[in-house]
Amino acid sequence: MSRYRSAMCAFGIGIFIITALPTQALSMGFSGVGSAPCNSGGQNITGTFSSKGANYVTSGSCTTNGSLGTQITFPFKGEGRFADNIAVETIEVMPAPIDRPSHPYGKWTTTYSCPTDPWLTPDPFPRTVEEPVVKCQVISKNDFSPTWGPRKDGKPDKPLDNLFTAWRKWKPITSYYLTPPERTALVAKRDEDLKAESEALAQAKAEKRLKSGLQQQSPYRTSLSPIIHVPAAGQRFLNQTAVPIKLGPPPQWADTNIDVTTGKPIKTAESVTGYMVRIERKNPTGNWVAQTTLPVGAAQAESATGYTGFGAGDPPVGITTPGAWRISAQVSSPRQSGWSEWVEFVVMAPATNKALQPPTKSFGK
Repeated sequence: MSRYRSAMCAFGIGIFIITALPTQALSMGFSGVGSAPCNSGGQNITGTFSSKGANYVTSGSCTTNGSLGTQITFPFKGEGRFADNIAVETIEVMPAPIDRPSHPYGKWTTTYSCPTDPWLTPDPFPRTVEEPVVKCQVISKNDFSPTWGPRKDGKPDKPLDNLFTAWRKWKPITSYYLTPPERTALVAKRDEDLKAESEALAQAKAEKRLKSGLQQQSPYRTSLSPIIHVPAAGQRFLNQTAVPIKLGPPPQWADTNIDVTTGKPIKTAESVTGYMVRIERKNPTGNWVAQTTLPVGAAQAESATGYTGFGAGDPPVGITTPGAWRISAQVSSPRQSGWSEWVEFVVMAPATNKALQPPTKSFGK
């Protein structure tokens, strides 16, 4: 087996083998000259998916002989993404801490053109680096791979760089040797993410349509308001006596149909069935303050006499006192309308000044 083929197999079975197979990973290591720098390890991979593409995050560890001649284990991490038949993979091995034996390190980014997502397309296990099911084409490479140490022939050595150059010839390195359970988990996660995205988009579209419909109806509906027939603007009432409240539906409101046989209006599902009436009074400082808000049925409010439960009703909010008052109304059912403009009226105390009383007719003169 050639140096590169030994390296490729060791790394594929070593760094990126699933952790569920540690025995096989350890038993397949190499320790000879020119072998891969990692002879055991494992990979954890997660994916997130959307209609725009897939993103992968991997992590694992490598074990090899360090600069002091003893075995060392060091971590690697990888990121991958696939969209529009373009795959990008970045693998990074950080330098050893100052208190640890040194190991090879660097950062390798490769861009590929791939027919399908290489992380989701299975390769029969085991499969050599030259025979992947999905074969991609390298578009670009961007490497940072410092020299680790001289080889026996005295030349600078970049073992990871050499290894990755061989392994990434056909597709992203972290997409090799994913086991069927791993790929099944990724596919399930993809289906779950795409379903959630689809449901979220459908809900957003429905809410947008609903909002658009409400916005189209809202200016019209809120511009409608009941007609206040009584009290009329400036009308005067004695305090603690009934102030009739007589209302009519908005002129544009489709509240009735006409019976073709009798010519009389017929109530429909769109007919006004209820009103809300708010009443305010002016306090001694000249500010309007709320007195009460009354629910009034359409049958009473639209009757000939109107609603007569305010003015001489239950104290304290149901009775009037002398001063300036105002009233506003809205349709409350079967759907809400806007509030009408305020209509001001006056409540007066009973007249006690004799000068205001009609003169008494005198007889005999």
